[in-house]
Amino acid sequence: MPQEKRNGLIKALAISAAGMVCLTRISMAVGEIFNGLVLLFGLILFYYLKGSVNLPKEIKGYIKAYFIFVLCTLPSVFFGGDIAKGLHEFLQMWIWRFVVFLPVVAFIRKRNYLINMLTAYTAVFGVDCFVTLIQVVYHLGNNNRGWGLGGSSLGIASIMCMMLPLAFIILLDKNFEQRLKRVTAVTLICNWIAIFCNKSRGSWVTSLILIPLASWEYIKHSKKLLAAVASFFIITGVVFNIYEPYAKRFESITNVTTDRSNGDRIEAWKSCVHMVQDHPATGIGLGMWSREYVPHYWTPADTQKLPHAHSNYFHLMAETGLIGLAGLLYFTFYYVWHSYASWRKDYNPYDLMRLVSFLGYVVFFGQIEYTLDLSSGVRIMWFLQAVLFGLKFTKA
Repeated sequence: MPQEKRNGLIKALAISAAGMVCLTRISMAVGEIFNGLVLLFGLILFYYLKGSVNLPKEIKGYIKAYFIFVLCTLPSVFFGGDIAKGLHEFLQMWIWRFVVFLPVVAFIRKRNYLINMLTAYTAVFGVDCFVTLIQVVYHLGNNNRGWGLGGSSLGIASIMCMMLPLAFIILLDKNFEQRLKRVTAVTLICNWIAIFCNKSRGSWVTSLILIPLASWEYIKHSKKLLAAVASFFIITGVVFNIYEPYAKRFESITNVTTDRSNGDRIEAWKSCVHMVQDHPATGIGLGMWSREYVPHYWTPADTQKLPHAHSNYFHLMAETGLIGLAGLLYFTFYYVWHSYASWRKDYNPYDLMRLVSFLGYVVFFGQIEYTLDLSSGVRIMWFLQAVLFGLKFTKA
């Protein structure tokens, strides 16, 4: 393939990936179109360059771990009672939403492209967060909680759990370009506003854990940086104490009796245990939770008749059984451990960013919300992981 044509296809791929991640929460249909373009340009590049595609061994390990997890959910498709439904969920959840990852890590090797892609999404996410303020001020929602550019209030909360600790690393680390730092600084302020407007207690707790984890290596030797990060927490704490509704909402995090948002989750998790007791190996079937829960496992203790289990681990345990759960736990452990181990080798920011974003989206917030089935959120997560891998292995 001529170099000019190759460069043109790679540029088109980068634009398509950035377009997908920037627009997927605004319009699902437009996001799907850009996702299709990512797949198209990726296939064309693979066809012409397949002999020269050479992924680093480290990336191959993560991909292998992911597909081991995915294959562990496959038996639930064929033994769950509705093969058509299960196969559709399988392809949609594990393949289609993963599309952006492989072409980006395989073909985009220019740092300038990767930084521009990350800067573009960071800017859009800042707008996403600021919109929550408008929604709350003008009482546009039903529960006085901002949801941003699209989806649900928990959807934007799940993305905040990735982007907030990433923002701290970008601002504290010297390796990032000034244009990205400037955009990130504004987005951090918007994200801080959205913390209050969105009112997700799960994102509060997740951020409380991950921001110190993300910042510690930078602030432990710098009083100036330590003071900056501490000021963020102090100002946030003051706001919580001044406004009683926030203080009460924070205190309700451990309330599983009168707070039915918490209590109903516990009841749903109990039902998930009953589901896997009845179907231990392969579960009730991928995508079958909403069909099985109310008719067969719901109890009046769940006052909302929840549409899903509000947990990656409990939900997939119920739908894919112990085989699927084992796959998810293996993938989680692999991702967390290897990201941490890679970071400890040379303390580069990219492994740390991958670690905290995965912990935020899949593990911590994913324990109180079924984030692996949030279409936009999953694609944003894989976009971020791919860009961060690219930055690690790209020299210029």
